[in-house]
Amino acid sequence: MSAAAFRLNGDIGGNQRDDGACDDRFTANKPACVITAAQAGSPQRTKYDTLKLTMRARMGCVQVDWDSGAYTVGWKGRTVVLLPKEYALLRYLYEHAGHTLTREQLLDGVWPLEAPVDRTVDDHVYRLRRKLAMWAADLQIETIRGLGYRLRVRESRIADNPLQRLAAFTEEMKGIADTYVRYGRGDALLTLSRHQQVLGFEVDPTLQLLIRVMEGDVRFIVDESEGSFVERAFLLLYFNQFVAPVPNRRYIEATIRARLLPEPWHMELAAINIVSMLMDWNEFEAAKEKLDDLAVQVEQNHWEGLMPYTANLRLEYVLRAGKDALVEEAIAKVEEQLRRYPYMREEGQFRILKGVWSYRTDKRQGLELVQEGIALLEQSQFLANLMNGYRTLTVLAAAAAWGEDLNALDKAWERLTAKIGLDAIAPRIGQQLERHLGRL
Repeated sequence: MSAAAFRLNGDIGGNQRDDGACDDRFTANKPACVITAAQAGSPQRTKYDTLKLTMRARMGCVQVDWDSGAYTVGWKGRTVVLLPKEYALLRYLYEHAGHTLTREQLLDGVWPLEAPVDRTVDDHVYRLRRKLAMWAADLQIETIRGLGYRLRVRESRIADNPLQRLAAFTEEMKGIADTYVRYGRGDALLTLSRHQQVLGFEVDPTLQLLIRVMEGDVRFIVDESEGSFVERAFLLLYFNQFVAPVPNRRYIEATIRARLLPEPWHMELAAINIVSMLMDWNEFEAAKEKLDDLAVQVEQNHWEGLMPYTANLRLEYVLRAGKDALVEEAIAKVEEQLRRYPYMREEGQFRILKGVWSYRTDKRQGLELVQEGIALLEQSQFLANLMNGYRTLTVLAAAAAWGEDLNALDKAWERLTAKIGLDAIAPRIGQQLERHLGRL
């Protein structure tokens, strides 16, 4: 899930015909990381189709707008303000919609480090029902006598909207979603996703994974009810790289060697994400080789969505590898690409990298650039890219001995990982990866 991930259609999409087959005429004009599972062959196609069906099943329900910062939920243009535990309880019920949960399960899921009584759950459910009364026809907490509670969500398939049957409209809406992804407009992408039923547009299941991460809570990736290990493996590996990069190498290499992931995810990991990962492992020559291969493919095939990203990756490489003589040239290349392709995420990442370089001669200017870069990544709402930005920044700042400024960055990183739930699930990520990949 790098900055290049989820470039739909022109950069990540497949060439699907109406009959479900693929048009191989166009495969040569796409990077390896964007060939669809159907193009790749039957073993991976089955896994990808399973993922697609799983995500569509979840997308068929009421789409609730969650704001974990303000503890609000919204739907159909109306918003309800909740108390923190009310919000957490509703979110937990929503993530397990249709399943009966005992009071003990709810206490463990919502109050894990506290010692409340059973009545605590009942009181919170009572208050939630009152606050959600206006949505009772679609979103209702049911009492299952003798067992516990279950959230009932009315099914409302977007197929009910006749606009979905208009091929031209569907393609236009896909184009809009693609543009939002390409230009780093996560706010617009989230709005589109939350109103897809009204708009008559079905979000691609792969894009839906990105949207779930963008919502700012990654704890779902360790929930085995969310899907099989293969369906969740890319996200597990991706986030484990932030918390345990050295142990993660064994799992990454095993996954690539076994071609465990559906083809689009495999190629994203093996051709794009691997460059930064190799740098994390101090394998700079191998990183350069992968980066050179990627850059050649991007240039030869005119993959515009990857051009600023690859230029940024080159700048990151020369900074982390200590090749100071090449930095100015790399900066100029990124600036050239961003003038042609002004993508918000890549602009944010570039300002961070340029800020690190400027810090050496002008500390104040360097910090200003870094802060601007972080602000852009936050504005984009692409969580994965914000985390990449912080990771690269802290690595480079540590190498340059930033002192108190580095301490401030470390604290900001700790706040971010705690906010999105990564700290809480880190042990479980490692356990699941070891259980499934440890012997490969």
